[in-house]
Amino acid sequence: MGQQLILVSADGHTGAPPQAYHDYIEPEFLGDLDRLSAENDEWLSVVITAGGSSEETLKVIDGREAIRTGGELGAFDLERRVRELDAEGIAGELLLSGHQMCTLPFFGVVNNPYPPRLRAAGTRAYHRWLADAMTTAPGRFYGVAEAGPCLDMAATVAELEWVAEHGFVGVLLPGMVADPALPPLHSPYYDPFWAACARLGLVVTVHAGWGGVQGQFQAFLRQVHQAMGGSGEIDLNLQQRLRERLDAGADSPLRLDLGPRRAMWQLMLGGVFDRFPELRLALTEVRADWLPATLRRLDERAARPGGALKRTPSEYFRLHCVVIPSSPHRAEIEMRHEIGVGRLLFGVDFPHPEGTWPNTRDWIRAAFAGVPEGEARAILGENAIDVYGLDRAALARAAARVGPRPAEVLGEHEVDPRLLAHFHKRSGYARPVEDVDLAAVDHAWDDDLVALTPGG
Repeated sequence: MGQQLILVSADGHTGAPPQAYHDYIEPEFLGDLDRLSAENDEWLSVVITAGGSSEETLKVIDGREAIRTGGELGAFDLERRVRELDAEGIAGELLLSGHQMCTLPFFGVVNNPYPPRLRAAGTRAYHRWLADAMTTAPGRFYGVAEAGPCLDMAATVAELEWVAEHGFVGVLLPGMVADPALPPLHSPYYDPFWAACARLGLVVTVHAGWGGVQGQFQAFLRQVHQAMGGSGEIDLNLQQRLRERLDAGADSPLRLDLGPRRAMWQLMLGGVFDRFPELRLALTEVRADWLPATLRRLDERAARPGGALKRTPSEYFRLHCVVIPSSPHRAEIEMRHEIGVGRLLFGVDFPHPEGTWPNTRDWIRAAFAGVPEGEARAILGENAIDVYGLDRAALARAAARVGPRPAEVLGEHEVDPRLLAHFHKRSGYARPVEDVDLAAVDHAWDDDLVALTPGG
C-alpha cells in the first residue's frame, strides 16, 4: 500500500478574537484592546467565510460537513483545528497570522491604522498567545512570527530570540505594514535582523499583502461586500477585479503582486544573501507560475555590463528561496521542474475560504495527477521539513495515524467536475500560466538599481 505521505501545510493562518489577548498584552494597552472589539465586529460584518456559502455550494464542497459544523473556528480553537487537520490528512502546519474569523491585535494589514508602539505591543501579545496555543499538538504546529514595526531594532532582535526559543520557525519580512519611517530592504539598517534570522534558523517569509497600508484592506472588503449584495459566496474573479481597481495606482505595493516579488530581488541586489549565506526566504501565497519567466528576465538584466551581483538571480533563488503557492494551481504543479521540485512547498491555507480545506485530498488528486511519488512527497511535506527544520519524527508519527497512502491521492483519480469548478472559483485553480509583465519587471529592477547607486 505504501507508507503514508507526510503532508505539511506551509501556509496556515491563525489568530484569536481581541479578548483572547487580555492575559498576554501589557496592562497599559488593555483599554486599546477593549476598543479593538468594535473593529472586530466591523470585520465580521463584511468578510467572506466558507460558512456563508449557499446550501447548493455546500452540497458540493462540504461532504463531511466540516464547514456546516463550524470547522472554521479552528482558526483560533486549536483543538478543533487538530481535528480538521486529522480529517484532511495533514500531519503538520506552519501558522501565520490573519484570517476571516477575526481581526488582529493592531499589527496587521487587515487592521485600521495604529501607531508603532501599539503595533509592537500587539505583536508581542500575539506571539505569547500563539506559543501557548501551539502546545495543543506538540510537533505538529510551528509558528511564523511577526517582524513588528522594526523601528527599534534592538527590541526587534530580542523578540526574534524569544520566538525562536518558543517553537517559531520563521518570521515575516520587515515592512509587512507600509511605514515611511522604515528604510528600503537593501539598507544595512536591517543587518541585525538578517543576522539574527540566519543564526536562529528563522526562515524569512514574504506573504501576499506585504507592504500594505493599514485601512486599505477594510476598504477592499467593503467594496466586495457591497458588490456581492451581502452574499457569502466566494468569487475570486470579482475580488480580483475590485482589488485591481482599489490598487490601480502605479506606486501601489500590491499592483500586479509586484511588491512581494520585488522584495525577493531587492535582497539579492542588496547583497543580503551574500552577507548572510544561511538566510532563507519563503515566498508565501504569491503564486509560483511567474517565477521561471521572471528569473530568466532578471538573469538577463543582471548580466548587463556593470552588474554587481556575485551570482545570477536564478542561483540566488535556488540557494536561498522557496515558494509556497497555497491551493496550488494545476499549471504550477505541471511546471514544477522549471520552478524546481526542491523549491516548491504545499499550502492548505486553512481556514481561508480560498484554501484546499475541506477538500485537500481531492485537491491533491487533481493537482498532482501523474506526478511521481518521490516528487509529490518532496512538495507535499519533505521540502518543508528540510527548509524549516521541523520535527520529522513527530510529523511521521502523525502521518502514520492520519496521512493518506500514496495510492489514495496519487496516480489517476476521478474528481467531481463540480468540485474542480469550485476550486477554480475560489482560487483560480485552472488558470493558465501567468503572462508576466516583463516591462514592469524591467522598470522595477532599474528603479532598484538606481536606489542602490550612491546619490541615486
